[in-house]
Amino acid sequence: MNVQPDRPNPTLGQPPGWYNRAGMIDHTLMLDEMLVHYTLTGCGPDVILIHGWAASRRMWLHLCEVLGQNFRCWALDLPGFGDSDKPAEDWYSIPNYTAVMHRFMHAHGLERARMVGHSMGGMIALDFAATYPEAVERLVVINPVVTGRPYLHPLVQQVWSRRLFRWGLRLSPMMGSLVRHPLVDRLHPGFKHLRRRGEDFGKGTEESFWGSSRAIVTHNLEPHLERITAPTLVILGDQDAMVSNREGQLAAERIPGARQVVLRAGHLPTDDHLDETLQLIEEFFA
Repeated sequence: MNVQPDRPNPTLGQPPGWYNRAGMIDHTLMLDEMLVHYTLTGCGPDVILIHGWAASRRMWLHLCEVLGQNFRCWALDLPGFGDSDKPAEDWYSIPNYTAVMHRFMHAHGLERARMVGHSMGGMIALDFAATYPEAVERLVVINPVVTGRPYLHPLVQQVWSRRLFRWGLRLSPMMGSLVRHPLVDRLHPGFKHLRRRGEDFGKGTEESFWGSSRAIVTHNLEPHLERITAPTLVILGDQDAMVSNREGQLAAERIPGARQVVLRAGHLPTDDHLDETLQLIEEFFA
């Protein structure tokens, strides 16, 4: 395993000009011949942040700006998304993602860490905490997938649905140009999140979207939730149109001692209500 910083490591005293905003620094790490990109910021107890489907580490950067004042934050692009490598379609599975997270921690000498996961990233975080309970100090999952949402199985088996992915990727450059136009920012501040989501979508591939979708809907964590020993916080958005709240409620019910909080938010509380989400995480990790 080979760690390759894109910019000098802040612990070695290089000038601040090498960093992106808020002292963040981008790195690459070679794991099993796959290049994984991640952003590191802050100082203190370790927090690993795992993004959801068709997203990237960029969904966490605003949160890391504040959380990094008290914690060392590791936000990575999962294989298949963002700037990380895109493996073959048959690679994708939740256990493979869990193995990547374990190797990522091992490469950096992290024996235990706090962990935050959103949606598919929440499923990976839950699977990791059930597989390696000794490695997770505290766990936050935001609108997580738990059972694989069996009602989506027919969707990933249809030829027409795969064509939708293909056409979405073809149209994403044009849509990206539209949402990047300066006039868009004047319409509504929320369009900056739409821009990021569109750009992240455009970095995926047909194989990564299709393979990861199948990985989600063919994995069921319900039998394993009781193996999670880390104190767990489940954050749900009551207006989530992507993942049923029942998924997160199931996690809160089955994980011993888990706590559940429901926000007036959609699928991405980190976009809809960043301050409130951040406060919940900070208080839970304190």
